[in-house]
Amino acid sequence: MDEMAFSKLLKNSEARKADAGRFVFRRYLFDSLANTPAGTHAGICGLRGIGKTVLLLQLANAMKDSFYFSSDAEYLEEYDLYDIMRFVASRGWKHLFIDEIHTRSEWKSALKTAYDENLARVFFSGSSALELRKGADLSRRALLYHMKPVSFREHLVIKKGIRDAGRISPQALFEEKTRAVFASSNSEFAGYVAEYHSFGGLAYPSVNPEQFSLMLSNSLEKIIYSDLPRSEVLKHESVESVKKILQWIAISPPAELSYSSLGGKLSVSKPTLMKIVDAICRMGLVMRVLPCGKDLVRKEPKLYLAPPFRTHIARSVLREPDAGALREEFFVSHADKLCYLKGNRGQKTPDFRFEGRTVEVGGAGKNFGQEPEFILKDSEEFTGKSIPLYMAGFLY
Repeated sequence: MDEMAFSKLLKNSEARKADAGRFVFRRYLFDSLANTPAGTHAGICGLRGIGKTVLLLQLANAMKDSFYFSSDAEYLEEYDLYDIMRFVASRGWKHLFIDEIHTRSEWKSALKTAYDENLARVFFSGSSALELRKGADLSRRALLYHMKPVSFREHLVIKKGIRDAGRISPQALFEEKTRAVFASSNSEFAGYVAEYHSFGGLAYPSVNPEQFSLMLSNSLEKIIYSDLPRSEVLKHESVESVKKILQWIAISPPAELSYSSLGGKLSVSKPTLMKIVDAICRMGLVMRVLPCGKDLVRKEPKLYLAPPFRTHIARSVLREPDAGALREEFFVSHADKLCYLKGNRGQKTPDFRFEGRTVEVGGAGKNFGQEPEFILKDSEEFTGKSIPLYMAGFLY
């Protein structure tokens, strides 16, 4: 790298860091990244549009001797990634923040060498979780964090300018007194859940619905036709089947997935279908919930789309998304480590087990007929064993 290219790189770094100063709110992952053990690299993977770049820049602004660049910048194409890192580090920068690192084929070797030579500490991001996770052999040198879509809580702050009500713990969610205290000052948030189904999950700037839809379509195209093929997990002909599968998920109510049955409907072989589902789940585009129980022979999952893709994809084929699916998806996207309850044929069971409790997700009129311990209702009711669904949006 020559001085002229470096000068341009430095100017861009300072400009991007200065611009990021206008983003006061920090996403939930900031503290975890900032507290990554000294001497360890840290990576962020996750969907396009969820705020990874802004988070990197916020971290850069919080650390001394920090330098930011995006590895997919056109004017850097002629330079090897390691050479760029070495050149910057030789000028005194001790913390390097590298965006879209997965676009460089040599990214793994560059990070390994930088670590082994104690060149600088590196924080990096990539839209392709598949590509970054291929670097699993970096585990001794780097911690990889999966960044979730923008939560309902974060959406209210980022998009609506509403005060941050703070997180609610899973334990507090099941305590009536805690729910009552939370609801007393935050019940008005329930009215924003429907908006979140259509415009939540992503950190796009506040734009009109048509612009948002266009941005979402462009992001989806890049995931399907750029990120997936680059990962080399899927062949090009398999990539063409991804849209069919996403459309099927978007217009279907939540149900146990039969790979054989769905493969037949979509003219996709079972092995190919399983590979596609695994790939889009690891990309973060689809959420996979497995049945509860270790002894189940068939571990066929339920599939949910990351918000707001169900609404967007369903409407792109002139369909409205299933209301029950949207409610379950809202809960699934905010809850960690849950499984769905699988009963015997004809047996009705609650939807999920979460934090050791059985829960049902439903509309305002949902009753306890399926004998769950708690019901998350699309309402403001918080007494007894009823939990307002919107409160799950504050789990992170």
